[in-house]
Amino acid sequence: MFTWLIKDFKSLQDRRIQSQEFDAGGCRWCLLVYPNGKEGRNSVSLYLLVVGYKDLPPGWKITAKFSLRIVNNFSESLSEQGTEETWFNRDYPACGRNNWLHRSKLNNGFLVNGDLKIVAEVEVLHKSGVETHEEMEDLDYQL
Repeated sequence: MFTWLIKDFKSLQDRRIQSQEFDAGGCRWCLLVYPNGKEGRNSVSLYLLVVGYKDLPPGWKITAKFSLRIVNNFSESLSEQGTEETWFNRDYPACGRNNWLHRSKLNNGFLVNGDLKIVAEVEVLHKSGVETHEEMEDLDYQL
């Protein structure tokens, strides 16, 4: 499980922000957030991305089951969560939603002292053409 606390979320002016990298199932991942929506629809957009996907060998494919959750601090049952089982490859290195959470809901328990918490759980079901993260480091792949 990976937890990302985004400080002072409402004041972010960046079009897109990226979490630090994390390991799950021997692969490197990160989260991408568009604070004002990927398509500018006043919703938070959230995606899971394979790190270094452009540098992976041709034909690589990862099948994963993952859950992304924007945490509601009033009640876990009010958290905005999505679970997906899908594959990632060079053409589709990310998966998520454009309209994860409308910004008008942020003050309804999603922000604590202006900070937003996102939790990711990733289970890699199958990999082909991808070495483990440790093997990739040994081969000096650019992540």
